[in-house]
Amino acid sequence: MQNRTVRKPTISLRLAPQLLKEIDDIVERTGMRSRTQFIEQAVEAYAEEVRTAKVIVLRSWTEAAAKSAVLKFLRSRPSAYVSEIVEALRMEPAMAWRVLDALAEEGRVE
Repeated sequence: MQNRTVRKPTISLRLAPQLLKEIDDIVERTGMRSRTQFIEQAVEAYAEEVRTAKVIVLRSWTEAAAKSAVLKFLRSRPSAYVSEIVEALRMEPAMAWRVLDALAEEGRVE
């Protein structure tokens, strides 16, 4: 009976000498078996991070439109984190903060 082990495909990878030295140092300090083990684990971790990442496509807002949208959003909720406003309205965080600061100065939000 023959052993029919399925082998992982091999890829070629070029790395800068300094990065390769850092990898070798990490492999030695952590007791990993090889560079390959380190690179496999790093790629798996990064792939999982990208797979589960939430991507928000931001809209372009004028200050006036952003104020109106934020006020409308807050009418439906007694309170919200800035991150919730950013995500729901697809607004840049800096714009959301500017709008909230202006609305707070006007006494329209706390």
